[in-house]
Amino acid sequence: MLRKQNLRQLSRFKCIQSRAIFYDLPFYDEGIKIKFIIKNSYAIISIEKKYGNLFCNTDIMMKSILLLTLFFISTGTLVAQDTLSVLFIGNSYTSVNNLPQLVQSLSNSAGKILNIDSNIPGGFSLSNHANDPTTFSKISQGNWDYVILQEQSQIPTIDFYRYNNMYPAITDLKSLIEQYNPCARIITYMTWGRRYGGMQCDASNTYCSPNFLDFNHMQDSLTSAYTEISEQLNIQCAPVGVTWQNILNDTTLVLHSGDNSHPNIDGSYVAALTIFSSIWKQGASGLSYTAGLPGPLAQYYQSKSDNTLFNSSNDWNLLINNPSANFSASISGFNTTFTNLSSSINSLNYLWDFGDGNTSNMQNPSHNYLTNGTYLITLIASNCIFADTITNSIQIGTNGMETIPSSKFQCYPNPTTNQLTIIADNQLIGSVYTIYDKTGKPVRKGTIMSEHHVVDVENLTIGSYILGVGDSLKQTLIVIKE
Repeated sequence: MLRKQNLRQLSRFKCIQSRAIFYDLPFYDEGIKIKFIIKNSYAIISIEKKYGNLFCNTDIMMKSILLLTLFFISTGTLVAQDTLSVLFIGNSYTSVNNLPQLVQSLSNSAGKILNIDSNIPGGFSLSNHANDPTTFSKISQGNWDYVILQEQSQIPTIDFYRYNNMYPAITDLKSLIEQYNPCARIITYMTWGRRYGGMQCDASNTYCSPNFLDFNHMQDSLTSAYTEISEQLNIQCAPVGVTWQNILNDTTLVLHSGDNSHPNIDGSYVAALTIFSSIWKQGASGLSYTAGLPGPLAQYYQSKSDNTLFNSSNDWNLLINNPSANFSASISGFNTTFTNLSSSINSLNYLWDFGDGNTSNMQNPSHNYLTNGTYLITLIASNCIFADTITNSIQIGTNGMETIPSSKFQCYPNPTTNQLTIIADNQLIGSVYTIYDKTGKPVRKGTIMSEHHVVDVENLTIGSYILGVGDSLKQTLIVIKE
């Protein structure tokens, strides 16, 4: 059990904007936030605290078999990475039907905590937000895990405003967000076309879009704009408009309100589903929260949202913030020099396990072994929210290294409460997956049917498990219950 005195001994806070280092901070200080990232036999404890205008954080990486069970502190509260803070920036397309609250309610039904705030005045564009004191104040508060950016609904379809307003504004807001929130991730919220299309013009009719023939014609323009800027800036895109498009092309359901522009409650619920999955990186199918809609209809919307996000030819940069761990080793006698080949769009922290009881957090360490033999080398590459692990085997005495293919699949969310998504390489489709309990007994088995295969783990008891794919690929899986 992790007790507060243990955390005090471990805590070493390095402060951005200062060289100051803080030690022995009380665990129950107001404003402290602790997250756990669990990978294989490691727990990465991310501790954050704000001191005045200084944002302080540290990642403490611990290797302990005990940490692979449940994580309780002395109060008995479960501490896991199931709490996030999200800031919504947009306009009435976000405020109508209180979209942030819908996303929060979906998160609650998934056993997660989503802290939300917003600045969403009617008619606002992202250029307005880039120069707005309220937006600046909320961004500069810091501590955001995600910031959702929604542009005014017509601007992306009018080339003049797309390239001279929307793209520069998102770029400026990204810089501002990163300045005050080094760990924040940005998601663009793709909106939807007018119900019947039509030409979109500014108030003076100086600049206009093409005369869109219908919803699909206008939606294609919106999709192009949001995906283009998201790719340029290496940020996520929540494809709400495409989810709408897939539903409207499949049914006679109506997602627009009476003005043929804003969403009705169905449309807002669909938007919330896609944003929920974009934040938590998990499917919405099976969630109990329906926003008052009939259960079968809500389930249909959940399925269409999941298909859009996880089974599309476009990956929407869903996992763009996830690091990829990799390394090589050069062996000379008993000495091994490791070259870190990990990649990420964000800065990374590292934890090496040399397989003989010794560890390092250097980027490119060297290590001296005492005896010949085979050693399993584990590297964890982590950023503020995500981590990736790779394990290689080296042979001291023969100058060899063998790669254990432990990173050919990923699973998320991990820890999980009721649903797990396995992301598999193409060659693993058709492979059998098995979930083993701590005694090695298989408790769930199935076949991977797609690159994003969803597994129901709701009936599993709380604890740690091993998820295996095929004969040799394995990862540690944590199942928790609220």
